[in-house]
Amino acid sequence: MTTLRIRALALAGAALVLGVIAPAGAAPLHHDIDLTLDPAAGRLEVVDRLTLAGGAQSLRLDPALTLHELRVGDRAVPLDRRGDQVRLVVPEGGGPVTIRYGGRLPGFTAGTAVALDGEGAFLPGQGGWLPEPGADPAGDGDGPPSWRLTLRVPAPYVAVATGRLVEEGRDAAGYRAVFEETRSVEEPSVFAGPWTVEERMAGALRLRLYRHSEQTGLADGYLALSEQAIAAGAARIGAYPFDGFSIVSVPPPVGLGFPGLTAIGRSVLPLPFIRSQSLTHEIMHNWWGNGVRVGTGGNWAEGLTTYMADYAAARDRGADAARAMRLDWLRDYAALPAERDRPLTEFLSKTHDASQIVGYGKAAMLFHMLEAEIGRDAFDAGIRRFWSEHAFRDAGWSDLRRAFEAASGRDLGGLFAQWLERRGAPLLTLVDARADIGADGEGVLLTLRQEADRPYALTVPVRLETAAGAGAGVENHSVRFDVKEATLRIPAGAAVRAVSVDPDFDLFRRLAPGEAPPILRDVTLRPGAERVIAAEGEAAEAARALAGRLMDGAGREGRGRQGGGGSVPVLVIGTDAAVARELERRGLPPVPAELAGRGSARVWVSRATDGRTALVVSGADAAALQALLRPLPHYGRQSWLVFDGAKATDRGVWAVGDSPLRRVVAR
Repeated sequence: MTTLRIRALALAGAALVLGVIAPAGAAPLHHDIDLTLDPAAGRLEVVDRLTLAGGAQSLRLDPALTLHELRVGDRAVPLDRRGDQVRLVVPEGGGPVTIRYGGRLPGFTAGTAVALDGEGAFLPGQGGWLPEPGADPAGDGDGPPSWRLTLRVPAPYVAVATGRLVEEGRDAAGYRAVFEETRSVEEPSVFAGPWTVEERMAGALRLRLYRHSEQTGLADGYLALSEQAIAAGAARIGAYPFDGFSIVSVPPPVGLGFPGLTAIGRSVLPLPFIRSQSLTHEIMHNWWGNGVRVGTGGNWAEGLTTYMADYAAARDRGADAARAMRLDWLRDYAALPAERDRPLTEFLSKTHDASQIVGYGKAAMLFHMLEAEIGRDAFDAGIRRFWSEHAFRDAGWSDLRRAFEAASGRDLGGLFAQWLERRGAPLLTLVDARADIGADGEGVLLTLRQEADRPYALTVPVRLETAAGAGAGVENHSVRFDVKEATLRIPAGAAVRAVSVDPDFDLFRRLAPGEAPPILRDVTLRPGAERVIAAEGEAAEAARALAGRLMDGAGREGRGRQGGGGSVPVLVIGTDAAVARELERRGLPPVPAELAGRGSARVWVSRATDGRTALVVSGADAAALQALLRPLPHYGRQSWLVFDGAKATDRGVWAVGDSPLRRVVAR
């Protein structure tokens, strides 16, 4: 499952939005909300009290929600409704406005961001259920409003919202609670369900799991890890910015982060990788994205969160796990078509796999390279400075750069500019390596070339294997390389036997031929890839649906009869016998021997001798293909998989040969 961030969601149709024109210096908007939910009926009723500036105001009301009453102070205001617009005039000097409205919302099966039915409520902030201005209401840059929310749900439901829990109570009639947020964080998000609530206090922090009945036994692991992750983040960054953290089980199969809360799909919450990966990622977002908001000039929060949560966990597991994660990011980038690449300044949120490769992986690699450049102490000092200066404010990449410059005492403008403002990455070539004995003793002459539209300024790691003996025979160096091609001398403590350039994948670069095995994303990221359905009847329909889920962009469906050719990748998907015939017809390799006959479905990527890349999905029948609809799109980094039903029982990445960036040195 991919963990997503929510900042702005739209209700189907026109959203309920308050358009406010306020004079400079007006107080930030504050909501005092009374919300009653009736999940079984799919209805909500809201009374929202807020203070608006004087003058003409305009409300836009979604057709799903009916405006019942509009008051300015104690005076009812006649409704002037034109289409989806409701207009009113607030007396000079401004005043309190009360808006009473309600109606039915779509259920969870409707596929919208907001949902309200017998399974509960899913009401994210800025999802349209609460009147919100389309821009900063004060006009003074103070950002999101503060608010106080009183909510009620009937038994057997329980509700939870973002913000600080002020009070709560439960009786035979139902559940009532009050939440508030006095700082400029974001609009309230509200959830409800027939949950059991399990709680752990970590000092003053309230940690909770809102779980469904079948999720007994999950609380200890989730709450213990929450406590650990919050403590680790606070030690490295600064005090945790909220009063607690809640894990909420929701019907959609999602993983979404909110201030002090994460909503995780009911079906995926028990999966081990959610606790080990997604949870720590969402907790880190309470500093980056919720605590410091993303300003203009690109979304830095996803990359920094990935680096300080996902990558930090890999690094804690050891050097091999950290190296594997960096290689994953570079393999993803190797699969990205050049026409889909974008500068980091253009990344705003994950909308598809292509955007995630840049906004998460490339951005995380930037922070990895930055930490290597200035050192761990200066990096952490920069992080703490950035947090202390920008908590509960908007910030951008330039603010991050200035914090790291202040911490390191270095001008980092060039480093940030080349990785933020340019798309693409350098391709390194090891042209030559030869022994050199100089006045200072043993050494090696290394000739490097970089392919790029203009040279990047790189600090290139170089590993020397010498004749000094086991252990002592490995030397790690780094060289500055900022031209198209250069010959550089590296001194050594003993005769050099071999040299490797960036052997641990510490640079963001295009992998050299032979470093990147074929993976599913080599095909799924190519919008022009051909789709071949090798099946009939119900199996053909299942194959077609699966192809639509797999491909990250439009493609063209072939007839399944032509021989193919050229460099256009192809997706062949269908039943076993028909797939085998199609592969033979096209001159593509058959099912690999190590996969043949295993499981209910097999998936693999191959490259033909003429360079064509094929992604093949071969299932026993329609049911086998149908079972892959949900899980298979999440395995884009794999070269092959074996499934029994919806479970991947085996998977892997094809082996590669010797790296072209390693060279034995002749004396």
